[in-house]
Amino acid sequence: MTDAELIDLLQKTPDRGIERLMDEYMGLVCYVVKGRLSGLCSKEDMEDCVSDVFCDFYHKADSIDLSLGTIKAYLCSMARYKAINLYKAKARESGRLSLDREYAQDAFSEDFSVEDEYLTEELRHELMHEIRRLGRPDHEIIVRKFFFNEPSKSIAKRLNMTVSAVDTRTHRALKKLKERLGGHML
Repeated sequence: MTDAELIDLLQKTPDRGIERLMDEYMGLVCYVVKGRLSGLCSKEDMEDCVSDVFCDFYHKADSIDLSLGTIKAYLCSMARYKAINLYKAKARESGRLSLDREYAQDAFSEDFSVEDEYLTEELRHELMHEIRRLGRPDHEIIVRKFFFNEPSKSIAKRLNMTVSAVDTRTHRALKKLKERLGGHML
């Protein structure tokens, strides 16, 4: 079902639409909320936050412009925003405001943007998917070189290849990734 069809279903048959929306995106919304609130909020608080996300989405469904983003993007943005607000409220209540936590720092930063954060995360997921699609040994070379900062010499020794073969494969794999991602690289 396309995003437009899902919005239409929400407007015409709200019960079926919200059920379909939740079937499709419950896991994602729970993941976003739990990632922001675990350790500070109770399970019930997190469940309430997730429910609020779907409720708010339903109430805003007719004003959602799908040319600006997908339902998935909207829900992730809403989930993160609601979770951050609940985090702030609970932290104030408990006096346990931890600025050591990465998301707390993000939440209180003046230049924080839920949309930008979500899009960056989506690009990372897409990049990792495409890296996995490269197959072996290219997948392993890219991961070792760019995620573990392993030098070509070390990778070559580990994979029983020459340094020049590792460098050539790296160059070709990066070119493939750039083409597959439409020129977008992180």
